[in-house]
Amino acid sequence: MHWFYDPNITADSSAITAAELEHFKSLRIREGEEIAVTNGVGGVMTATVLNASSGQLEPKSFEILSRPTPSIHLVQSLAKAGRDEAALQTAVELGAASITPLQASRSVVEWGVKASRNQERWNQIAISAMKQSQQAFRAEVKVLSTVKQLSPIGTGLVLDPQAPTSMVGLELRNEVTIVVGPEGGFAKQEIDSLGSQGFLGVRLGGTILRTSSAGPAAIAAVMALSGQWS
Repeated sequence: MHWFYDPNITADSSAITAAELEHFKSLRIREGEEIAVTNGVGGVMTATVLNASSGQLEPKSFEILSRPTPSIHLVQSLAKAGRDEAALQTAVELGAASITPLQASRSVVEWGVKASRNQERWNQIAISAMKQSQQAFRAEVKVLSTVKQLSPIGTGLVLDPQAPTSMVGLELRNEVTIVVGPEGGFAKQEIDSLGSQGFLGVRLGGTILRTSSAGPAAIAAVMALSGQWS
């Protein structure tokens, strides 16, 4: 079943939103197929397609889902070659509640005057990942931040391969914030700053992960340790 996104969907909606119609047609949806449409905040309508060219639907059911806990917030440092966007996409597929792009001191990429445009690009990637992974909740893409502007939501963790503490055995609150550094890692002063702001340095095993895989790996670990995958 294909999933679509319409923030205004209701139990009585009878057509796919105009913004989604191009995607609808690109999938070659046919009359009689069943699809799902989410409003991105837990509401999901299932419907039968009546007219594939116009997106006319026959509603079948509507349910409100609850977001699993803990809610996970990823702070992802900007990275070259699209590695930050790869991390964003996988994090959303895993169920991240929000993504904050981070301009670290060693980030090769800088958004500068294109910050708003790039934030919107990340937002579109997040919506696409939500639909692809068939989730009812849209991940919020927040504005570009610096290390000094960060504060943890719930349990704050910063990934640091030199940290003495492992993720295993941590007591996690209902919300967890995970901070991932750039390709060259965080500068020492950034690690110190994050510590003073309430983030705990933790390591992921004994290997060094790319910035594109570290965040998703940490999210997967939190989900497994918290029982979301049981």
